[in-house]
Amino acid sequence: MISVKGLSYSAGEFNIHDISFDVEEGETLVVLGPTGAGKTVLLEILAGCRHPRSGSVAVGGRDVTHLPPEKRGIGLVYQDYLLFPHLDVFRNIAYGLRATDLGHDEVDSEVRATAAQMKVSHLLHRRTRNLSGGEQQRVALARTLITRPKAVLLDEPFSAVDPNTKEALMRELSGILEDRGLTTVYVTHDQVEAMEMADRIAVMNAGRIVQIDTPEEVFRAPRSEFVANFVGIRNILKGVARREGSTTLVSVGGIGLVSSVELQGDVHVTLRPEDIIVSRHKLESSARNSLSGEVVSVVEKGPVVYVTAACGVELTAAVTKESFKELRVTLGDEVFMTFKASNVNLF
Repeated sequence: MISVKGLSYSAGEFNIHDISFDVEEGETLVVLGPTGAGKTVLLEILAGCRHPRSGSVAVGGRDVTHLPPEKRGIGLVYQDYLLFPHLDVFRNIAYGLRATDLGHDEVDSEVRATAAQMKVSHLLHRRTRNLSGGEQQRVALARTLITRPKAVLLDEPFSAVDPNTKEALMRELSGILEDRGLTTVYVTHDQVEAMEMADRIAVMNAGRIVQIDTPEEVFRAPRSEFVANFVGIRNILKGVARREGSTTLVSVGGIGLVSSVELQGDVHVTLRPEDIIVSRHKLESSARNSLSGEVVSVVEKGPVVYVTAACGVELTAAVTKESFKELRVTLGDEVFMTFKASNVNLF
């Protein structure tokens, strides 16, 4: 539905470099990255608000690179919503139909149906300046969806919404996008949002797409040190891998690890903290990796405790507070760190 080929853009010292990707019909692609990565600029190029230096954008097989926003069949919702404060909610939603030839009764019917779907029917006569962040978000989405766009672009859609409202809105939005079969490009820096909303994730940094994959692959099998750091993988090591039969053996800081990734030579090793089991005694299990070490750090963070042990290299495991209490470990204690070969990612 959306096809981006060789897209480049310059504005002062900021550049977008040779970006290419496709978004299938009905798919939600989340563009995830830190502030300043170029996510919103990319969205504005897709919408037609900015013009690329080179490359192309196609929607539904039609080249729209040089078309104005209103002729692209794409709906855009900014993070600050851009609602009209002098209009009530009804007229804000109806504004999206201004270029159609619908009659008064048809507009009224469309607005009320869309408002009902977005759960803002009771707000139709309110001015938008008096709405909460969640209510403004629903109105902004309603104004976009009423035009029945071929694709929707969402820029940090929940940045101004409180956590409880955000969770409910994410569920509602996901259901609406699925019900309507809408193709969506969704920009966020929030990793939880990305995991919840994405069919695929495109990780962006410094004007480049550095990895496009399923949420599972991005968070469990990053392909670069930047992505590994960004998605919170605390165990990032360097080693040398060699294949031995159907197994990959990795030498890291004088210790050996087993990985199921087929790779040889100099590698980065990543291992998510939650994939490591911490125990006081060596476990009898099918896991190929079990290292003993001395606890050198214990850090509580919300419901999780991060336990770091020196096992030849330092490895950090994430355990629940309840599990940590049962372990009864303190600094200097010996523990075993156990994990599967399939959890040892290499790139």
